[in-house]
Amino acid sequence: MRVMLHQLSLLAMAMNSSILTASAFAPTTHHNHNHIHESNSSTQLSASYSSKNRDKILKRSGSHFDLNRFSGKVEFGSTVLLVTSLENADMATVSTWLSDEKRVAMAIWDEKLIEARGDNIWRLRLMPLQFVTIQLAPQVDNRMWIEKDAKENPVFKMQSIGFDPNIQLLPGLNVPASSLGIDIEVVGELRASMNGDGVEGRIGFVSSGNLPPPMRLLPDSVLKTASNVICSTVSDFAIQSFQKGARANYREFCIQNQAAL
Repeated sequence: MRVMLHQLSLLAMAMNSSILTASAFAPTTHHNHNHIHESNSSTQLSASYSSKNRDKILKRSGSHFDLNRFSGKVEFGSTVLLVTSLENADMATVSTWLSDEKRVAMAIWDEKLIEARGDNIWRLRLMPLQFVTIQLAPQVDNRMWIEKDAKENPVFKMQSIGFDPNIQLLPGLNVPASSLGIDIEVVGELRASMNGDGVEGRIGFVSSGNLPPPMRLLPDSVLKTASNVICSTVSDFAIQSFQKGARANYREFCIQNQAAL
């Protein structure tokens, strides 16, 4: 009982010190490797181009939160609409730009946080995030490819196939990181806007894991607030990165096309 009270005291101190925040948008440069758990998924990459949850995630809007008190499993995520106008855009030029998955892949994320892995796979790194007393700086391997819709227009698609949550537990939470069972999935798709003046689509993620016993005693409101902070941070970063990258990349593409004429 004393151990439990001590752990809950540490949780309360952490919350009072504004622990439910996300760090700056930069890759993690230091970890305590005694507390890092690497998912098997990060080394056993699937060849599948989709998942059973893909459509469900893409159809959501805004933040998602689900907590099973009996099992202690928590799941949260967010799906956002990407609508970006492009300078001097038209349907034909936008469609041509979208037809190259490498070109679009390098436009959707901060160039400092994306790495080409070969075979149409790109590794996206996220900023350090904190969920109560669990700190993580995920990196997710995504397969990106082009499909044609019913009208033969290109659709850029993204599906995560592996991840490493890069977990670090804060002092006072005496459980093995491997027991958290963290899972992360990222999906997305992008197509030319109906009027051809830009692109539109959706990008979403969902993360789940097992709450350690001390954290299961926290109120739903505390856990949901923590998840909302992560969701809004990741979603805002994804939107800002895409809008900035897509506009710059498309502008460069148009300049190169003009020079080639």
